[in-house]
Amino acid sequence: MFENFTPPPIVTYAIPVFFLLIGIEVYIGYRKNKDLYRLNDSIADLSTGIISQIWGLFQKGIGLFAYFYIYEHFRIFEFAMTNPWAWILCIVGQDFCYYWSHRLAHEVNLLWAGHVIHHHSEEYNLVVALRQTGLGGIISWIFYVPLALIGFHPWMYLASGQINLIYQFWVHTKAVGKIGKIGEYILSTPSHHRVHHAINPIYIDKNHGGIFIIFDRMFGTFQEETEPCVYGTVKPLRSFNPVYANFHYYWELIKQAASAPYFLDKIKVFFKPPGWYPREGTKPAGFLPIPDVRPETFHKYDPKPQQEVKTYTTTWFVLVLLLSFAFLLFVAKFSFVSQVLVTIWVTLSLVAINALIEGKSWAGAMEITRLLFGFLVIAYFDVSWTYYAIGIVCLLVAGIYLYRTSGQKAQAA
Repeated sequence: MFENFTPPPIVTYAIPVFFLLIGIEVYIGYRKNKDLYRLNDSIADLSTGIISQIWGLFQKGIGLFAYFYIYEHFRIFEFAMTNPWAWILCIVGQDFCYYWSHRLAHEVNLLWAGHVIHHHSEEYNLVVALRQTGLGGIISWIFYVPLALIGFHPWMYLASGQINLIYQFWVHTKAVGKIGKIGEYILSTPSHHRVHHAINPIYIDKNHGGIFIIFDRMFGTFQEETEPCVYGTVKPLRSFNPVYANFHYYWELIKQAASAPYFLDKIKVFFKPPGWYPREGTKPAGFLPIPDVRPETFHKYDPKPQQEVKTYTTTWFVLVLLLSFAFLLFVAKFSFVSQVLVTIWVTLSLVAINALIEGKSWAGAMEITRLLFGFLVIAYFDVSWTYYAIGIVCLLVAGIYLYRTSGQKAQAA
């Protein structure tokens, strides 16, 4: 059954709709003279989103195999996929599991390490919804085991999860206010989710619901939007590197555990909430204070590259985005080795593009490296000479670009 299973591709087919809505939001911001987007931040967000989808190809089997096994051997009931009530129960149950998964991802350091990437952006718009971890499939499936035990078919479970994810896309916006008392009381809305992404002390770790806000009301994590939101993380990332964004917090936990003088504290580091620090000498363990923030005084990370850099990186990013989308649509036609090669090239490309935007000293070397690696990928696929010609043109353009911009660094805002 597992071998012949085809997951529902709902999110993949929803991607064009996502970008249509992003375009509408950009237009609304332009008409209302509001800065809802920054190009550098949006490229960084979409870079992590692309990596999330492509890295996720190698992780989805872990949770899906476990879900299948539990469903096949331990399910209590069996629901027909043609039963509309079964779908309603599955969607509500999935959101209940999501609530606890999401809440604990904010309250346990080891889980926060995989979720923090979604909160790094200091903007709040529809593109931020696509900013996701590339490592989420390793642990998150555990929270949905109850759905398998109850007896929801794996296809129904995956479809409900994708419906949940698609719903959450629209709540990542400042362009929509409150939607009325009934909607605000039952559903997770843009207002509720703005609170969730804010780092104002009053808003920390609130409003975890995906589709419904009722679970936050039930379990004491609900907070109304009462003051202007400041977005990001309490400790800012100050980087657009998508690979670093995925791994940095794990590394911070490892360093903190290694430096903790007491063995028990070395373990606690991974299971305490973010901001916790261990004992040191006579100083007891505790939590770092959450600073008060205001929109008018908060300094965003905003590298300002030259126009040539903007043009070059934006052009390449659009190409990588389109190639990644095509790859995800037809991934079943690729061998495992082909998938690995494409994944490496896409990852190198996104790291290089963001490094160029940030003006990193190693950005030029990374750019040449990923273009040369692209030749290896082309050679592996044994494509026609036309693609080699395209590759040579890309290298020439990169060389001209690097020559023109040599000695000039991006100016930090």
